[in-house]
Amino acid sequence: MRSGVPGFNGERLRQAREAIGLSQTSLADLLGVSKQAVSQYEKGADSPGTDVFDRLRQILQHEAHFFLRRPVASFDKGTCFYRSMAAATKGARAKAEVWQLWVRELVLYLSEYVELPKVTFPLFDDLPQDPNRLGMERVESLAGEARQVWRLGDGPIPNLTYVAEANGAIIVRHVLDADTLDALSLWMVPEQIPLVVLNADKRVAVRSRLDLAHELGHMILHRHLPEEYLRRSELFRLVEDQAFRFGAALLLPAHSFLEDLYSVSLDGLRALKSKWKVSIAMMIERLKHLEIISDEQHRRLRINYSTRQWNREEPLDREIEVEQPTFLIGAFRLLVDERIQTPDQISVNSGFSSGWVQRLLNVSLGTVSPNPPALKVVELKKQA
Repeated sequence: MRSGVPGFNGERLRQAREAIGLSQTSLADLLGVSKQAVSQYEKGADSPGTDVFDRLRQILQHEAHFFLRRPVASFDKGTCFYRSMAAATKGARAKAEVWQLWVRELVLYLSEYVELPKVTFPLFDDLPQDPNRLGMERVESLAGEARQVWRLGDGPIPNLTYVAEANGAIIVRHVLDADTLDALSLWMVPEQIPLVVLNADKRVAVRSRLDLAHELGHMILHRHLPEEYLRRSELFRLVEDQAFRFGAALLLPAHSFLEDLYSVSLDGLRALKSKWKVSIAMMIERLKHLEIISDEQHRRLRINYSTRQWNREEPLDREIEVEQPTFLIGAFRLLVDERIQTPDQISVNSGFSSGWVQRLLNVSLGTVSPNPPALKVVELKKQA
């Protein structure tokens, strides 16, 4: 028979623990209880007493109502693409998975009040499910078609994050505290919305843009790929290569990029970095993809690149501003500014403390981009 706090949800405890990278043993030590007790709480076989519950709330930084609310049962786990999946630790992936689930809960909550941008991602119904049947030439052409659908023309993309948000993707930047995890993405079901989580620890704009372009590639190329394919190392590597090729082609369309290139040299590539907002390293790989340089030229460029120590920091890495998502934080600010919900009501009704809302969005509620995607308040569906 369960004792302790009535209605306590063990799954919420597991999520909250994994969200900050704590093991059951570590949490038990902080609480002053046994590991078996924490395990029983998470399984729902028992509930913490009021004293332990108070310590839980303090350590995990959640309000009481969070632990009394059931997780959303309708979410389909789907196929989640992790950058650096092979190297990412189990704890880093568990943390990232919980955070993306919580973002989905915030999006579901917001959709009751704010009209989400329409998803206008190109859907290619003839794409093979087996990545072995998807050639790189087709990947290149699909990146070009995505540019056409999104009306990007042939030039540089000033702000890829804005493009993705304006076309219906949910983009967030989280401080994942994991050097081995660059980004993750999934096509949310049943929401039918692409979600991309970028690691905010990566503070170099050009790398973050490529991470995003890479994940957009997964969302377009591999939307229906079964997750078990990613557990096979050779297929995982191929899927990653395809997403990288898509991202490179999206950011650097062949014709216009080569028209700008006056010299196949490090200095020639450096001159293009501020315009195209891509790394010199990526431009070197792009030249190899397009067969503009030979294997030997590629090798020499990479050696010279390392000799200049650009593998540690490239020129302009600190000057190009990192793109920031604006939709979610703009939507929450809209609820407050239009007096639809107070911050306290947002916390109670969404289930998350204001601290966790801001942590999930990686931004202070007091700072909003001056040019967020257009939002429309919809008819209130329930009384706050």
